[in-house]
Amino acid sequence: MRKIAPVMVALGAISYGIPASLFKMAGREGVASGPLLFWSFFSSALVLTIIQLVRQRPLRTQATTPRQVAIVMLAGTASGFTNTFYISALHYVSVAVAAVMLMQSVWLSVLMGALWHHRRPSRRQVFSISLVLVGTVLAAGLLPMNRPLSFMGLALSFLAAVAYAVTLQVTGSLGHNLDPLSKTWLLGSGAFILVAIIWGPQLLSGPVTVAAVKWGVLTAVFSMILPLACYTIFMPYLALGVGPVLSSLELPASIVVAFLLLGERVASWQMVGVALIIVAVIYSNYQRRR
Repeated sequence: MRKIAPVMVALGAISYGIPASLFKMAGREGVASGPLLFWSFFSSALVLTIIQLVRQRPLRTQATTPRQVAIVMLAGTASGFTNTFYISALHYVSVAVAAVMLMQSVWLSVLMGALWHHRRPSRRQVFSISLVLVGTVLAAGLLPMNRPLSFMGLALSFLAAVAYAVTLQVTGSLGHNLDPLSKTWLLGSGAFILVAIIWGPQLLSGPVTVAAVKWGVLTAVFSMILPLACYTIFMPYLALGVGPVLSSLELPASIVVAFLLLGERVASWQMVGVALIIVAVIYSNYQRRR
């Protein structure tokens, strides 16, 4: 498990880079953000619930308490907050700016981990994070900056980064007495409850459409089920600071997927940024293996 942990966490990060393009494709079919998020999180919670029931591993057999279950479900709301803040930020700033702000979760997560475990990140980890942040600015195509930025958009996307950093930490730090799939189920259920509270009222203003359900189910796989399972199962096997660096693969993945599915143009500087992020990921894991 320890040997394949970096690969699986990287797969979860790459999965997080796919929904942005799916959101745009859904928008072209007239699907609003509220119904899309609701059906996405509902689908993920439903699938995880079915898996939990089929496995026949009730929580009472896992030496847990109602308080611990509540804490894990509360931690799951971080995923719901990430998507809520991020989609709200896109009303004020471009996808590139929002993506750069979201990638602040790299250093935020390392800082949270250092405070949580009372350990300082190593120089190599700091160097890898620096490479990621430089690569993020280049990969997002932010330079040169030709237009003023919205403070509201920056604030909302930074809150999304904080929520994403919390997700990275809690998936590996809470609920150790639960088996990984049960914990994934609780995290997904907590996220759905939050999204239902925030976005559910929008469903009352219009009929349920096939397009909303279709795109919701598809985005659920890549925005919740696959990444949460990868992070929950394999994040505890990684050294402090490695998981956040691996999570930065989300941005290169989103650029590549947008190029393949949406035909978006990719500049040479963006490819340099993608290369820097990949180098930082390889470097951090190479040093860890040594």
